[in-house]
This record gives sequence, C-alpha cells and structure tokens, in this order.
Amino acid sequence: MGRVDEETRRGFGIKYGRFVISNDVQEKEAAREFLQNAGGLEYIPEDLKAAEIENAVDQLLDGHRSSGNFYSEPVLARQLAGIVGNHGLIPDQVARHYVTGLVEVFLTNGNGVAWNAEPIYESLLSKLDTKQALIAILSFQGDTVASRLQFALSQKKFRRLLELMKPKATSPAAVEIINLIEQSKIPLDRLRDDARVKQRLAALSLIS
Repeated sequence: MGRVDEETRRGFGIKYGRFVISNDVQEKEAAREFLQNAGGLEYIPEDLKAAEIENAVDQLLDGHRSSGNFYSEPVLARQLAGIVGNHGLIPDQVARHYVTGLVEVFLTNGNGVAWNAEPIYESLLSKLDTKQALIAILSFQGDTVASRLQFALSQKKFRRLLELMKPKATSPAAVEIINLIEQSKIPLDRLRDDARVKQRLAALSLIS
C-alpha cells in the first residue's frame, strides 16, 4: 500500500475499534483481514496495536516452540511484520515482550534455521530503535536466551544479532558490553555470570 493519509488512518482506527468492541468474532476477524490486506494494521490506535503485537508474538513463539516450526514460523512471522508495518513503531507497553520474543525466534531452536522466516526477522530487528536495541543486546541475561546460547547455531545467531545492534548502541557502556561479548572467550550461555559483564551492566544501569 502507498502512503496513507491521516484521515484514512483515523478511519482504519475507528472502524477497527468498533469491530474490537463488538462481540461478534466473525466481524472482528473480517475487520482484521480487511486492514491487513489494505496495509492498515500499523495505523490502528496504539492500545489496539499493542494488543495485536502481543498476540502475534505469542502465536509466533508458540509456532517456534512446536515440532513443526520450520513450516509454521514464516506465516506467523509475516503476520507479525504486517502489524508492525514499514516504520517499525512499537508501543512502549509491549516493546520488551516484542523484542525478547523476536530475539528468541531469531536465535533459532538450536537445530536449524527457518529460512523463509529469517529475512523477516532481520528486517524487523533492523527497525528497532535505540532503547529496543539495548533490550536485544542485554537479552542474554534472561533464562530463555541463556539456555538457547548453549547451542552453536544460536551462538552464531547471537553474534549476528550484536552486529545488527551495534550501530544502534549510543551509550559508551552499551558499546563496551558488545565489545566485551565479541572479544570474550566465556561461553555465551554463562556470560551473565561473568564478573566483568556484571560490572559493565552495573555501569549501564547507572546512566540509563
């Protein structure tokens, strides 16, 4: 879809909002399909967009964690990308859930890459702003990502993630953490327990 003017955006939001309020599931699905086909999902009101993103991330994670993830992920990734839109504007209330979910699927399950989904993940990661990029960089602190980093493939993807995020790192402390990770010989799954990393994280928390 081409450029959408403000009046059209409001129209999308109002129409979609009316359908969401409705109890008719078929009406809501019809509204959603209409907006997605018209490229209008990124223009719905922020609270509704946050709910759509949260739901799409949850569906993507469910698909990613299932046995048939190589087949299900591309469809679910495209669905999420359609909601996020070309501008990559993510409501603050769902940013952490969105970024950590995106990092998890990008790292793969350690067994193989969902090739048709990978370009979508890279595109979405490239749209992260500075704050969201920092969430992605520090995702190794979480249990899910730390566990995934036991696998060689996930380690490789995490280093690729750092390459994508490095241009977005604006604070010296964030750059230092990236450099430390890139140069460290510590296994990535134990990175969060390293004393030097903890020191850098403490410095970052003081200035953030």
